[in-house]
Amino acid sequence: TVASFLVDDIEAETKELRRRGIAFEEYDMPGLKTKQGIAAMSPDRAAWFRDSEGNILSLVELKD
Repeated sequence: TVASFLVDDIEAETKELRRRGIAFEEYDMPGLKTKQGIAAMSPDRAAWFRDSEGNILSLVELKD
């Protein structure tokens, strides 16, 4: 991951980015599984996507 962006509402942010044409990565491996592009990493959540050059970026929602 080249850069991560902290967000307050990852579901709203992924929805808006999808509306703008961003495709989120889907993972299904031991220790990391996404559902609709979002991984629950108790209690935090993250979603990954690629920029136009193929770099992986992420959105991260931290829970208190």
